[in-house]
Amino acid sequence: FTELNRIIKGFRTQEMTVLSGNTGVGKTTFMCEYSLDLAEQGVPTLWGSFEMPLRKVCKTLVQQFAGEPLDPPIPSRIAEWARMFSENIPIYFMNLHGAQSLTEVLKTMEVGVKDSGVEHIVIDNLQFLLGAGDGAFVERFQRQDHYVQELRAFATENGTHVTIVAHPRKEETGRLLSINSLYGGGKISQEADNIMFLQVDSSTSIPKKYLQVGFCLHFTSYYFFFVDITTKMM
Repeated sequence: FTELNRIIKGFRTQEMTVLSGNTGVGKTTFMCEYSLDLAEQGVPTLWGSFEMPLRKVCKTLVQQFAGEPLDPPIPSRIAEWARMFSENIPIYFMNLHGAQSLTEVLKTMEVGVKDSGVEHIVIDNLQFLLGAGDGAFVERFQRQDHYVQELRAFATENGTHVTIVAHPRKEETGRLLSINSLYGGGKISQEADNIMFLQVDSSTSIPKKYLQVGFCLHFTSYYFFFVDITTKMM
């Protein structure tokens, strides 16, 4: 991710990044690969997977680490790659799934920072962490704003970088996402230092997936940058 790091001017603690994209576009797959890239450079990372089962996240990370297909599965081969991953890659996992109290999540994050020196925390994803809830949309938006505000404060106060994976609002088919597409109130875009979208360009005969940097606090000027990640996500 050399080009991406050049555009967003590298990895920085005390910041918050938001990654969004439509359902099924590959947000978790990309987030696994990006966090693995940072961890291989020595950035201790804590994963919170509230939507996808943790075993699937681990399988994706190990396969990306191996750099080769692990199907059909050969137990001894998978075990060897998993051993090398656990011994060499500073990635840790929250033992939490589905809707959780913000207090419990923040407590787990704090333990990760103090005990393992975690510098990067992944929240995948915000809507599943919040849970369905029974309240009206306004109440749900207020809860989301509160979660975002607390996660942002944690990044600042604890010297970590928090990456939040978030669903967008439903858009017309084929329409590219924008900052206004982010689900919920305006707090998530206001608090973010970086906002990225996984886009699907359907204007060609073979649709392509792109990573769009929609906002970066450290841009010297405002512009969009696209990285073709079709092959990276296969």
